[in-house]
Amino acid sequence: MKKLFTTIFAALLAIAASAQIGTDPTMITFKPFSPGNNPMVFSCDKVFMYVVDDKGKMECDEHIRTFRDGQRFTTRFKTVSTSSRTSQIYLSIKAKGMLTIYATSASSEVDRQVVILKGAKDLVTDVVEQKSKRPITLEIEKPSEYQIMYPDGPINIYGIRFVEKKDEPAAEPEAK
Repeated sequence: MKKLFTTIFAALLAIAASAQIGTDPTMITFKPFSPGNNPMVFSCDKVFMYVVDDKGKMECDEHIRTFRDGQRFTTRFKTVSTSSRTSQIYLSIKAKGMLTIYATSASSEVDRQVVILKGAKDLVTDVVEQKSKRPITLEIEKPSEYQIMYPDGPINIYGIRFVEKKDEPAAEPEAK
């Protein structure tokens, strides 16, 4: 039993050590890495992004892109293929708030569909274009696990922002 816990703890340490954490606590961004050499976890304050890349093809390279809201990126995470059992992206979101995914099609000629799932429920289906500079947004009602699917082909993810929604304190009744 002790050996099992030691193995699990070692795996968690390896995951934590490979996590890339940027300077903006609300944003997941990426540092360049080669195919097969990628970290499998990225994070910001309330979000962990887990990547399944069994074929070792995903990569991150330098590429400048500015989106409509003024957010500028200098790197992109390239999924390289359609989502499948061997190529998946999961988000573990630890609070309620607004999720923004900055993504484009990996093709200059073909738009790509992006689907965000919670369990088997389709929460958002959006189309991203190579030239589009419009991020995908989703209000997160409660902490949970989500999956980003890209069934039509590869996409490029420039960043993922999560802004936590704080509960407002209940107003005190007025004295009469």
